[in-house]
Amino acid sequence: MHQSRKEQGIERATRMLLHPDRREARVMAELEEDVEAAEEWAGFPSHPRRDNP
Repeated sequence: MHQSRKEQGIERATRMLLHPDRREARVMAELEEDVEAAEEWAGFPSHPRRDNP
């Protein structure tokens, strides 16, 4: 079925609002990877991950 632009916009907004925690977790994971890569590239010693004992 065809959706109007308004319906598509509402559906997109609903999806974004329903999963903010998942989106935040993904962004934080990407930032952590970027920081680790930057530290390795700059020659800083890598820190052990807090979630890996």
